[in-house]
Amino acid sequence: MNETNILSLKNRLMQLGFEPSVETMLRCNICFLSHAFDLLFNKQVGKDNFQFSVHIEKGEGDLYELRYYTATMRKNVVVPTDLESLSDAMQLVDWSSLLNGKVVPWQMDNASILTAFEILGKLQNAGIASDVLKYKYWLGTPLESMILHLADLKNEWEITERFYFFEEDLIITFDDAIRFLSSRWMVKQIVARKKMLVKKTVNEGSRGSSANGKLLSKNPRKLTKRIIDKP
Repeated sequence: MNETNILSLKNRLMQLGFEPSVETMLRCNICFLSHAFDLLFNKQVGKDNFQFSVHIEKGEGDLYELRYYTATMRKNVVVPTDLESLSDAMQLVDWSSLLNGKVVPWQMDNASILTAFEILGKLQNAGIASDVLKYKYWLGTPLESMILHLADLKNEWEITERFYFFEEDLIITFDDAIRFLSSRWMVKQIVARKKMLVKKTVNEGSRGSSANGKLLSKNPRKLTKRIIDKP
């Protein structure tokens, strides 16, 4: 292992926002002689979750270099009122243990398994509406494949951006990315509200035009009738 390369990477990763323990992550990945690998970092800010994935590749002279990182902001999911009780029940289930129990002997009491069984039945009965709960509790797990409209939910609750590394002295930290994504989210909400307002105005205008059209269509008939009836 190239100690100078590892320590250089460690320092840059710490500038981004990683803890000193990132050195162990680096050494374990480099140990397998990987051409490229990703390091993950999570940060909770208020109710929002931010995930960062730093891509590292082997460059010239077999030295590893930081290429880019992907930042994702995941907003706190607002659960519909009629699904709140089911959401509370899902939160209490250890879904990871339940998955492990499918393939290896695992200590899990029958009551917990029965509870999960009942919850899954309710999710099935809820249909498409249950996807928001699956997204809230199963995202990033093998159960993610059971979320039917995952792409739509990610578009609704997430924002993603990629940041590249160009110069040694210029680095966009994770905190910088958090501020950028938070600003993008605010803009997204403003645009969405404007679209809803325009749609509402158009719909109201259409109803008004339709009503006026009906009035105009009646007038000629009444006028014609008066002319015919006139002696």
